[in-house]
Amino acid sequence: MPLLRLDAQQTIYATGDDDDSMYFVESGRVKLFLSSESGRDCLLAIYTSGDIFGESCFAGADKRLESASALGPTTIRRLQRRDFIVEVGRAELTDALLRHLATRIAERQVTILDLVTSDSERRLAKTLFELAQKLGTPEGPYIRIDERVSQEELSQMVGTTRPRVTAFMQRFRTEGIIDTPDPRSIRIHRERMLAYLALPE
Repeated sequence: MPLLRLDAQQTIYATGDDDDSMYFVESGRVKLFLSSESGRDCLLAIYTSGDIFGESCFAGADKRLESASALGPTTIRRLQRRDFIVEVGRAELTDALLRHLATRIAERQVTILDLVTSDSERRLAKTLFELAQKLGTPEGPYIRIDERVSQEELSQMVGTTRPRVTAFMQRFRTEGIIDTPDPRSIRIHRERMLAYLALPE
């Protein structure tokens, strides 16, 4: 499986590319996004070490609908679709692959539901909590995320403007839901965030 070393913002594949590969993240972070005709990006997901992405290659389309790029120095492995399927079959992981694909579909469905039913402040809170669970490390009552996602990227994930994200973040700080100990980190207060989202412990 070829090893690819990427710099920050380096493109892995772009909308319209002929690319039929699956990818495995060894280190670093990858963002998956769509761009509108007006040039506005919609951030679909962020993947980190141990994640796989590129599932749209199974859709049968000749070209990629979405784009993928590195968020920082990143190392990934690439395997063409036909070779990936062979390896999955050889390892008797077909059921696991189907569960993975079903999970990714369910994640997109939940995202659509949130866009329709939740206001942008709550969507931001939920996004921050999900990022903390995925990328963060426990630190007392907090979950700390280093090399945090930018407010521009958060606005793309939430589906709102950057100024609104800035206002919501300030409100979360005032209420003690988040803390920003330095410019590159953010801490999510787990109990307060769960209370805000009305989620069980």
